[in-house]
Amino acid sequence: MGAIKNMENKVATEAAAPDEKSAAELLRKKTFNRNKWFYSVSGIGRDMSYALIDSFLLIYIQFGVSLTLAQFTTLSLIIGVGGRVWDAMNDPLMGAIIEGSHFKNGKFRPWILLGAILCGLVIIVMFNVQSIPGWRFVVFMTIMYLLWESTFTMNDIGYWAMLPSLSSVKEERNSITTLTVLFAGVGAILAQGIIPQVTVGDMRAGYRFVSILIAAAFIGCQLLLFFTVKEPPRRKVENSENISLKKMWKTIARNDQVLWMTLSMLFYNIGSTMLIALAANLLYMEIGYNGTLYFYVVVAYGVTMVAVNALYPALVNKLGRNRLQNTSILTAVIGYALIALMGWTSILPFNIALLCAFCMMVSAGQSLFYMSCIINMANCVEYNDYKYGERNEAVVSTLRPFMAKFAAAMHTLIVTLVLAISGTFLLSQSISTLETQRDFFDKHSPADQAYYITQVQDYLKEYDGLKAGTPEYKAAAQAVGTRIAADDVVSKFQLDPEYVPALSDAMVIVTDAQGNAKEISRLGAFDANMISATNGTFSIKIDDLKSGDESAANIHFRDQRTMTMRVWVRLAATLLPALMLVISLWIQKKKFIIDENFYDQMMVEINNRKEEENSLA
Repeated sequence: MGAIKNMENKVATEAAAPDEKSAAELLRKKTFNRNKWFYSVSGIGRDMSYALIDSFLLIYIQFGVSLTLAQFTTLSLIIGVGGRVWDAMNDPLMGAIIEGSHFKNGKFRPWILLGAILCGLVIIVMFNVQSIPGWRFVVFMTIMYLLWESTFTMNDIGYWAMLPSLSSVKEERNSITTLTVLFAGVGAILAQGIIPQVTVGDMRAGYRFVSILIAAAFIGCQLLLFFTVKEPPRRKVENSENISLKKMWKTIARNDQVLWMTLSMLFYNIGSTMLIALAANLLYMEIGYNGTLYFYVVVAYGVTMVAVNALYPALVNKLGRNRLQNTSILTAVIGYALIALMGWTSILPFNIALLCAFCMMVSAGQSLFYMSCIINMANCVEYNDYKYGERNEAVVSTLRPFMAKFAAAMHTLIVTLVLAISGTFLLSQSISTLETQRDFFDKHSPADQAYYITQVQDYLKEYDGLKAGTPEYKAAAQAVGTRIAADDVVSKFQLDPEYVPALSDAMVIVTDAQGNAKEISRLGAFDANMISATNGTFSIKIDDLKSGDESAANIHFRDQRTMTMRVWVRLAATLLPALMLVISLWIQKKKFIIDENFYDQMMVEINNRKEEENSLA
């Protein structure tokens, strides 16, 4: 009788199992759909903060801080080499720490939020402490950069390691990756659109403002993720395992597919960031010092990126991942070639309309290729599970942020070499001096402003008839430097004597009580007595003038460019990226084996193992 009863219970359990599986699957899909949107949207603030450092830190240092070539080069080398050594230590270590985490709030979320809060505070300090000159600034920015690296790593590894854990279903993986990259692109566009608009012509004050704005957006978006995204339950083996450093390195070393993808994406990331990294110098040199023109380029580039990311699922279904990668790289390379040819003949002039059109080609090609790369990288987690029975998302995913930051440092080094060897950096220090003086001028009293102008006009006499770079010019600059150091008022302005002549063309502006601004005259010819005799607030303007006259920035940067500078900047912004993209594609063609069919085979094997584990449990 008991045997019959047990048999009946078994039959009833087996009959109910399909319904229970169906209900569990519906709940899983519902949770995934919720996670998909909140996880993806939270990337907006993250990529705003990353774009601020990746695309604009060097621009801020170049055009907003007065440094010698030795100081600028030293700082770039520290960021490029020292930062990578630092990353080599803390990125894999952070991956191991996260992999071994067993917090009540999840494996990833606590680290994501903590990293965002700390990183946001570092960003605010980085751009709001501005009165440190010379080598002291180099030391300060070095410390800030290393702190940024550490805190962003905490967030970055946790964030990207969470992605493959949210679903292993191929269609869902494609869907969430598409949305994640799309919203990350939205964040980058917002940052790259806002920053030039509020910083060009008012560099230091602009960066003070945007650093606070972007830090708040970063922290806010990660709070959204923390309270809305639910992490999937971990498998029993994952709940009990701890990751040692030895096991971590073993996991990375034996996963040949993640290593090849890391190498491929290293070349991609170095190449794909060069155009944006040099866009400011390219625009200011070829067209003029204008934040609005920069905004147009960023919008064209960014809107295209978002649009093609949204189209990625349809395109990959129609063409397949391999054909789509080939087409995308070809499109980007053609776009780079056309940008390289602009401005040398009347057939293809260098203007903002053509530049935007060709940037759209580059953006479309790079964005589609990057989307496929992110999916390939995430699939390496399943490859690790397929080969060795362990997912280890945080450890496998460690290589993506490490590679991205290493690539960022490499492009920083390349940009530094290009600016230094071509002479572009030294020329750009005229703009840096103008920006610095504009910021200091606004902060001082009318009496100090009047005194400053009379003193600068007196200094200018020392440079009459002298050509920059000659021994006579350097002797004059040394004499002026001595006078500045002995002056209690002017020394507060941190005025670099090498670039005093640039101030002669800055426009003095008076703004009345109603907010109406009027151009008075160039600083070199301005009557300082007007400051005490006129009602209103005085400032100096260095960028585009309403009168239509050339700005001081254009007179002392664009109009003094050389052919050497133009060629170096153009090649680094076009030929080098095209070469890097082709190498990245070649590596994947030769070495990466996880195509759609191989992925399906892996998932069949992995799911069979899960069912065996569940039946044993």
